[in-house]
Amino acid sequence: MTAESFETFLENAAMALLLMLAVLAGWVILKRMSSAMRKGVIAAESHLVDGLKVTVNRATVVVGFTVPDGWTADCHLTLVDESRVPLKTLHAGPLERGDHSFSCDVSEIKAAFVCFETRGQSLERRIT
Repeated sequence: MTAESFETFLENAAMALLLMLAVLAGWVILKRMSSAMRKGVIAAESHLVDGLKVTVNRATVVVGFTVPDGWTADCHLTLVDESRVPLKTLHAGPLERGDHSFSCDVSEIKAAFVCFETRGQSLERRIT
């Protein structure tokens, strides 16, 4: 191997290394951007579940939450017993944006949980 061919080899190796580092940097940036966007979507989608409030006053259960702008998913709000058997559906279907509240007298039924489901998410809150 001559000095000239060794110099060419080193130049090619340096260029290949720089190209590999550029591709790696691009991949890291795109990965972080997609992760941040995915977290933003998850945060927006979980707004309903995070904002669910359940209160019990004597024998009346009140469930409230706020539907954000642009929400298009159906919401299902159900009262269930200890074995998760549905007892009463408070709402099933789409909702307009804004504040919503549903109430039910549970003195006649043995409801133990409020189940809230929307767009692949579900949440259970115990009725105490």
